[in-house]
Amino acid sequence: MYAIIDTFDAPIGQVDGACPPPIARVAVLGSGAWGTALAAALRRSGARVALWTRRADLAHAIQTQNRNPRHLPGIDLPAGLRADTDMAKALCDADCVIIAVPCAALRQVARRAAGLLGRHRVPVLAACKGIEHGTGALMTEVLREELGRGTPVGSLGGPSFAHEVAQGLPTVLTLAMPALNAASPDARLARDFARKLHRQLAPAGIGLELTDDAVGAQVGGALKNMIAIACGMATARGLGENARAAIVTRGLDDMRRLTVALGGRVETLLSSCGAGDLFLTCSSEQSRNTRLGLRLGRNQAAGDTEELAEGVASSVSVRVLEQRLGLRLHVARAVRDVLMQHVTPERALERLIHAAPADQTKMTIAQALTSAPKTAHETGTLRPAAQRQPCLHAQ
Repeated sequence: MYAIIDTFDAPIGQVDGACPPPIARVAVLGSGAWGTALAAALRRSGARVALWTRRADLAHAIQTQNRNPRHLPGIDLPAGLRADTDMAKALCDADCVIIAVPCAALRQVARRAAGLLGRHRVPVLAACKGIEHGTGALMTEVLREELGRGTPVGSLGGPSFAHEVAQGLPTVLTLAMPALNAASPDARLARDFARKLHRQLAPAGIGLELTDDAVGAQVGGALKNMIAIACGMATARGLGENARAAIVTRGLDDMRRLTVALGGRVETLLSSCGAGDLFLTCSSEQSRNTRLGLRLGRNQAAGDTEELAEGVASSVSVRVLEQRLGLRLHVARAVRDVLMQHVTPERALERLIHAAPADQTKMTIAQALTSAPKTAHETGTLRPAAQRQPCLHAQ
């Protein structure tokens, strides 16, 4: 069995023994809580970081006070973190670009960045979790369409509350890049970049898992938000922990079926970007999506939380994929129906918990692993765990 998720042990080295240099310059586009947290972590580990923001007041606060009072109040940011409203300046000489904006804004921001990056093969990562409205595209597909095939793209996600990352608390993220596949012509470039990113994030308390399965990684990140909304509704209605476990189970099956239908691999969902992210989001009221579910379950207006919770947009956007692929995603339907006021939270949850299994729900994980359709970029995987080279210490 091949390892789909690969991890680096610190310190990291090349196979020939030379330790790769860290990433020197990083541009983070988006000054929300998550973008600011990633920028702070990278700056804390020594990278030169430029944080692009649309808001001049936030740029000023970050530059002069080392604070983002709007999105990370009370948290001190590392000195030397540069904030700019000029995207061209932020992208200048960047060795890596991380786009951390809401999913609905990713295409616009990526299109604008494409004109500024030119022909440089700078890796660009989407640090947002969701599905594009109207097209059903995953975030890496949006990047590919806007940046062209010459640009290495990927996603960066996993179980992570922004305020904890900003404070340097331990976190494990997943870097998903199709080019990490051994059969990719850019495999060496992607692997070298992954090693550098790992080395840059490790001093900030962030571990890094790797996969070439960008589909599974992103489906997990997108669907876990709507599952958290449903769990929040169940908590608000006093349905108990058993009901929440049933909802999570339904949600995991939704993840599995959509991942397989899109050509991803089920075992990716057992990693931090799948089960780990789902556990964090559904088990804590720190999650915006869980808090939104609590409000909906109490028959309260969604308020400002609705604007920020990606699960709202994804539950609607995923309908394009359901129709295209002939799937019925039970959790997405329940959340959509409540948001659109088609049914009450009680009715939606009752229908969700007692829904008849989907045609393939009884398939075991072992069967799914062997029967998942293979796409062209999946014909190879990362090295078997037993064959991994030991990491070499810097001399």
